[in-house]
Amino acid sequence: MIHSPEIWDCIRSKLPRGSWTSLEEIYRLIERNLHLDDEDYEWQSPNSEVPKWKRNVRNVLQYRKKAGDIEWDGSSRYKL
Repeated sequence: MIHSPEIWDCIRSKLPRGSWTSLEEIYRLIERNLHLDDEDYEWQSPNSEVPKWKRNVRNVLQYRKKAGDIEWDGSSRYKL
């Protein structure tokens, strides 16, 4: 299972700087660059069909937004 530091390192090193990137594009970036295992693809909760790894990506983005490491446009785009 991927962890927050891996997710942030991938975002920091692969996300284009200075331009807005959609959450869906960030998901694709993570899928292409990190090894997701079976546990990552388990549902985030019994009532959700969203995999755990996507929740973890959103959590990293939210934390880094509060820390001032990444900007959020108020919708679903982020910028380093």
